[in-house]
Amino acid sequence: MASGHATGEVREGLGLAGKVAIVTGAGSGIGRGIATLFARMGVRVACADLNGGAAGKVAREIAEGRGRALALTVDVTDTAQVGAMVEAAVAEFGAADILVNAAGVGTLSTLVDMLDEEWDMVLGVNLKGTFLCCRAFVSYLLREGRRGKIINVSSINEQIPVAGLTHYCASKGGVMMFTRAAALELAPYGIHVNALAPGAIDTPMMEEPLMVPELRAALLRQIPFGRVGRPLDVARAAAFLASPWSDWVTGHTLYVDGGMHLVGEESYLYAFERAMGHHASIPRVPCCWPPEPGTRWPTEDQHLPGGQQGGEAR
Repeated sequence: MASGHATGEVREGLGLAGKVAIVTGAGSGIGRGIATLFARMGVRVACADLNGGAAGKVAREIAEGRGRALALTVDVTDTAQVGAMVEAAVAEFGAADILVNAAGVGTLSTLVDMLDEEWDMVLGVNLKGTFLCCRAFVSYLLREGRRGKIINVSSINEQIPVAGLTHYCASKGGVMMFTRAAALELAPYGIHVNALAPGAIDTPMMEEPLMVPELRAALLRQIPFGRVGRPLDVARAAAFLASPWSDWVTGHTLYVDGGMHLVGEESYLYAFERAMGHHASIPRVPCCWPPEPGTRWPTEDQHLPGGQQGGEAR
């Protein structure tokens, strides 16, 4: 917890005190970090989460810190619930100025083994949920003639592909382009739309990958600052995008990853396969294995199944 003096300086500098923010996914991880930091900066926060108990816990913690918060149980893929979320926030606080779409999910699955339900869930929460929340929030702003700030939590995987996460990468790539298109459409109304692209952040979603020693070591090699990120790192960037200091910024994705997007990202899939002892199912090509001195790799196309030959036809 920052000292009272530091919090006062932040309030004065960013001008967020008295604003109202709706934060989805506020029950844990990045959403929780954003909700709690906003509250310390004087923002009144509607904490929305599919897990109502988790949202309630965060709201109580904010209240104990002398902030104001409202807990809401919301499925962001449900149009009626999303509309009710915006209405409840306005009814409680008298207005809404900021929307943070931090609700997100992911699973690890190969393309051929991925279930329809996995694809639908990940695209539903990450992309459709972002759309539904933006639509409801913008409808309110336009109806009331208000300006506003929208912050969509994307991922470095909007640009960097990772094997085993085709659905997640597709959803975040969609969030990136949705953010840009919405920013273009809404700028004439004084509505800013930006995105945050976190890298490896210590959240419940990253708990399993970070438990695999090989993968954790690989992730750290790919982060120039040499540590895994924290929700507070992302929350500070969100505060900037929510504040008047970003009034000349829209349609932008702000990478919050310690420089990870400059290097790339280890694919989780193969590290998990090795951890489970499934070595035979991993292609014998360098990108699927950790660096090992002296390893001899198949030459040319010997690794292709069925003796296929790659390259151009001759």
